Amino acid sequence: MTYRKIFSLLVLCFTVLGACQQQSTTPLREEKKSLDSVSITVGSKSMTEQYLLMKMTALLLKEQGATVHERRFLDSDSIRKASLAGYIDMYWEYTSTARIVHQNQEPVYNEKKLYQLVKETDAKNHLTWLNTSHFNSSWGVLVNRSFAKEHHLNSVSDLISYIKKQNKEVKIATNNEFLKRKDGLMQLANNYELKSVSTEIIGIDSEIIPLAVKEGRVDVGIGMISDSRIQAYDLVLLKEDQSLFPPYYAAPVVKQSLASRYPSVVSTLNELSSKLTNKKMVELNYQVDILHKDVSDVAYKFLLENHLITR
Repeated sequence: MTYRKIFSLLVLCFTVLGACQQQSTTPLREEKKSLDSVSITVGSKSMTEQYLLMKMTALLLKEQGATVHERRFLDSDSIRKASLAGYIDMYWEYTSTARIVHQNQEPVYNEKKLYQLVKETDAKNHLTWLNTSHFNSSWGVLVNRSFAKEHHLNSVSDLISYIKKQNKEVKIATNNEFLKRKDGLMQLANNYELKSVSTEIIGIDSEIIPLAVKEGRVDVGIGMISDSRIQAYDLVLLKEDQSLFPPYYAAPVVKQSLASRYPSVVSTLNELSSKLTNKKMVELNYQVDILHKDVSDVAYKFLLENHLITR
């Protein structure tokens, strides 16, 4: 074989290899960077589970090439105003918070009907509700296990009956948002005739509520059932037997223009929602609140273990 033929064959081989390499890598690069040069602002309320949800969202969007800005807000009202004003592009909201607090409507206890109603109403506000998670972040009434066992307390009604019989003042701690919300203290007082009971109700930071109950600084706490400190401090979550708290399923709420222009945002966050359950969120909250792990590390590990990111 002549040198000319050998050289020609080598050139042909390198040409074929180069073409194959280009063909196999180009689609992957385009898919991975579907949000390249897109700037997205994600909001969060001021509590651990919301920080985790924001961080997971940010990591997933960054994986697709987006430039992500994270913004924390004090409470539900402030983040809702920011969303309506277009200051943020997305955040995670709870179905009954939207229905009762933001849309000023009566509670709905059927979770599917509730979701459809809030979704349809917010469409008029140019907001798109993506799929709900399997994570119901509702309120709950907490007491010490020893106290519940001693007085045979299984439900909220049991607690109210006990307090009435004892004719004593009970000290209740909750967060400031619960004190002023229509689905909060006002509804609790009406459903359980709390006004006929002598109570001292104080508003404190959500993260301190379980500790205050554990240490006996208050008799009763009203907090989030997803708070991992309930389990860590061996507190009892009393059964809510008067249909007081409707479903509070978490879901991403996205600016309509962003959702329609970038379908990958919708599909990515819907996949994330499908992985989130009550049990899993309590575990994640536990890692941050009790084990004091970094929010970013916990969020990243969850995404990796659930095959939502590849690196």
